[in-house]
Amino acid sequence: MLSSVIIGGGPGGLGPVIWAAQHGLLPEWLDRGIAVVDRQAQLGGTLGRFGIHSDSLGGSYLECLEAPGLPPELKPLRDEPLAQEMARYRDSFPPLVLVDRYMRRIGIALAGMLAERSALHLCTEARAIHLRRDGSVEVEITDGDGRESVLAARSAVVALGGQQRWMQGELRPGLALANCSMRHLMPSDRALSTAGLKEADQILSEAGQRPILILGGSHSAYSVAGAFLGLPGAERLAKGQIVILQRREPRIFYPDREVALDDLYEVAPGDICPRTQRVNRMGGLRGFGREMWRQIARRPGTPAESRVVAMDMQSLGDEALRAMIGEAALVVPSFGYRSAMLPVFDASGRRLMLNAELGGHAVGEQSRLLLSDGNSLPNLFGIGLGTGYKLPAGMGGEPNFDGQANSLWLYHNDIGAIIYRAIQELERQPAGPVVVAA
Repeated sequence: MLSSVIIGGGPGGLGPVIWAAQHGLLPEWLDRGIAVVDRQAQLGGTLGRFGIHSDSLGGSYLECLEAPGLPPELKPLRDEPLAQEMARYRDSFPPLVLVDRYMRRIGIALAGMLAERSALHLCTEARAIHLRRDGSVEVEITDGDGRESVLAARSAVVALGGQQRWMQGELRPGLALANCSMRHLMPSDRALSTAGLKEADQILSEAGQRPILILGGSHSAYSVAGAFLGLPGAERLAKGQIVILQRREPRIFYPDREVALDDLYEVAPGDICPRTQRVNRMGGLRGFGREMWRQIARRPGTPAESRVVAMDMQSLGDEALRAMIGEAALVVPSFGYRSAMLPVFDASGRRLMLNAELGGHAVGEQSRLLLSDGNSLPNLFGIGLGTGYKLPAGMGGEPNFDGQANSLWLYHNDIGAIIYRAIQELERQPAGPVVVAA
């Protein structure tokens, strides 16, 4: 029986593996058996489809290769051209196409180790997870040729990425975007892709005086505005033609309180991470989204951008909001992500209702999957975009942060460590029925 099945070979799913690699623990874990299942032809994710820059510094991507415990198979990557190219962005924000190439190179090296010492299933889809009476799990998989099989393991990690569920959401009670009339709609994940930006450029060039409406105040929303302004079609836009409609003012990241005050940004005590002293460390806008906000807000030393305005969605009545949506040349919902899930069945074959399937957080503090009643499954874990992971106090983060932690650095470090250690603890326990934890 395998130690664990990791379902999803993107940056999140590889988090526990990369943490183990950094601490010299990966070879022994591979010998106990890890299977990685991914629908793509190689590990590392699909960040290359996005035509924007990362909101993490290049240095955060390099850390995993700089760890002293790195196995011999990964050490040569430090001196390869891709690592050297990433190093040029150590203190700035690399384009996601570079991040994609870099993570795929790490994925190739890890794939070689998995294929040689454990198990690797590429071009393979996981269909369902079954809990067994002896405390193990079985994962149904189907390969690219349609062949079905089952992987048995002590635990499983679900890392299928995030999904935008704007169709199910409400702009306000009784008013859903799905019930509004729109000329063109493009969710933010598509709008930020290379293909989506090309499509948006055409719409912007033909917009006339119609507004471009971005719904939401997240990093995605401000990144969309910044990306649109870089398109040739944006040269024709008038003052205030791109409108960011948000429910609340975004929080902004700063390296410390003094820098924030110099930028005329008010800092509350709860905005400061006690571990790092950074302002809005987890919930603040970063990178190019942050700079877009600074331009709109006319911060010191930043050229003002008059083509974009931010408005409070609550200042509009239902009819005014509906009319604005109907008038817009393009509507871009940027409401965040929810984690994609697999069906999970108990030992009797009864399907369990996961909290994520009801629109709630996918995981609890130990990154275990949550059921709809709030209990957690001790041998199933979730990691990656949209899981809704809440940072415990020991990981830092500002007290005012009430969102979910979506950070590749955390996946490769603190969250990856939590999952790795929990898996090892499961293996030390005698086999027995799964006990649902409260």
